[in-house]
Amino acid sequence: MRLLIVTQYFPPEMGAPQARLYELAKRLQGMGHEITVLTSLPNYPTGKIFKEYRGRARMSEAMEGMRVVRTCLYPSNSSKTLPRLVSYLSFGFSSVLLGAWGLGKQDVVLIESPPLFLVPFALFVSKIVRGRAVMMVSDIWPDIIIRMGHASEKSLSVKAMLWLEKLSYKHSCAVATTNPGARDQIQGRFPNLENVTVISNGVDTEMFSAKFSSQERRRALGARPDDLLVGYCGLHGLAQGLDVVLEAALKLKDKPDIKLVMIGDGPTKEELVRKAEAMALKNLTFIDRQPKSEMPEILASLDVSLVPLAARFPGTMPSKVYEALASGTIPIVAKGCEAEALITQFDAGRSYEPGDSQEMATAILDLCEDTSVLERTRNNCLSLSKRFDRSVIARRTETILAAVSEDKPVPKVSW
Repeated sequence: MRLLIVTQYFPPEMGAPQARLYELAKRLQGMGHEITVLTSLPNYPTGKIFKEYRGRARMSEAMEGMRVVRTCLYPSNSSKTLPRLVSYLSFGFSSVLLGAWGLGKQDVVLIESPPLFLVPFALFVSKIVRGRAVMMVSDIWPDIIIRMGHASEKSLSVKAMLWLEKLSYKHSCAVATTNPGARDQIQGRFPNLENVTVISNGVDTEMFSAKFSSQERRRALGARPDDLLVGYCGLHGLAQGLDVVLEAALKLKDKPDIKLVMIGDGPTKEELVRKAEAMALKNLTFIDRQPKSEMPEILASLDVSLVPLAARFPGTMPSKVYEALASGTIPIVAKGCEAEALITQFDAGRSYEPGDSQEMATAILDLCEDTSVLERTRNNCLSLSKRFDRSVIARRTETILAAVSEDKPVPKVSW
C-alpha cells in the first residue's frame, strides 16, 4: 500500500501529534508499506524555522526509509488568531502548490486535523495523487476551541469552522478519531456519516516501562523510598489548569510522606512558581523541562502521574495517559475526558473534577494510605497498556487503511 500522510507537524518537532504520526508511519513502513509524508518546514514550538531547514521553499529528505517532503509556511507561535490563521493557510497553499506535484500515485491519504484549515487543501492533494482520503481527527475543531473559551459559538470564525468541518467530513472517504468518545460525538452530530472509526494513540512499551524505575531518580526528585511520589510532566499551559495541583499540594502539606513534583515548562510556569512560593509549599518542587531520553526513567520512578485539564473535554484523550500506564505509574485524570471512562472501567487510576483540588487531594490520599490498593492499581495499569502498544495500533491501522483503499466499510474497533 502507498500511503501519504499530510500533516503540519512532524519530527524533528516534538509533541504528541508529531510522535504519534512518526511512530505509526515507522511501523507501517516496517510492515512493507511505502510511506510518504507531506509536512511543513519544522518550526514548532518556537515559531521559527529550525536552523538547518531555513532558506528553503521545498525540500525532500529520507527518514528511516520514509520520504518526507517539506514545504514552506509563515511560522508563528503567536496566541493571536490572525498570525496563527496565516500560518495554517500558508502551509495549506504551499502543500498544494509546491508539495503535491511529483509525489506519484497514492492508495490512501491520511490527513491530520487539527488544524482544520489544512483539510480542504489536503483533500485537493488527495485528488492530485488519486488516493482515498482519511481525515484523522485528533481534536474536534471548533468544539474544543469553544470549550477552552477561546471563541464563542456565535462568532463568525466558529460558524466558518463549523461549515468547514461539515465539508471536510463530507468529502473524506473515512473519518478516524483517536478514541470512541470522539467517534460517538461526531456520529451524533452527523448521523449520516458512515465510515467513522478509531485509530488510537498508543505507547512504545519498550521505551516506557516499569523496569526503568530508579531509587536514585526518586531521590533526585526529592522522594524517600517509602514516599508517594506524585508528578506532573508536560506543558505548563492554560489548557492544563495547573493551579489545582498547587491547591491540592496545600491540602496535603501535613502529609510528609507525599511529595509532588512538576516537570516541564510553558507560558504559565513563572506564575505557578510565584504562587507556590507565596503559598509556602514545601512539598512541591518545580523542575525544568527534561530531555526526551530522560522521561522513561522519570515517569517510571513516579508512583502517580497527574493528568489535569482546565475543564471537561469530551472526546479528548490526553496522550500522557498511555505513557503512564506502560510505566506502571497510576494516572489521576480530569473527569470529562475519555481517559476517565478508560481508567474507571479497568480500575487503572483515579479521577477528579477539573478545578476541584479537594477531589484531587482525596484521590492521592486514597492511593497513599493502602499499599495493596496502590499495587493492584499499578498492575492494572501495566495490563491495560498492552492494548495500546504502538505495534498493536499499527496492525489495527493497517487493517483500517486497507479497507479504505479497497473501498470497503471500515472494521469496528474495540478500545
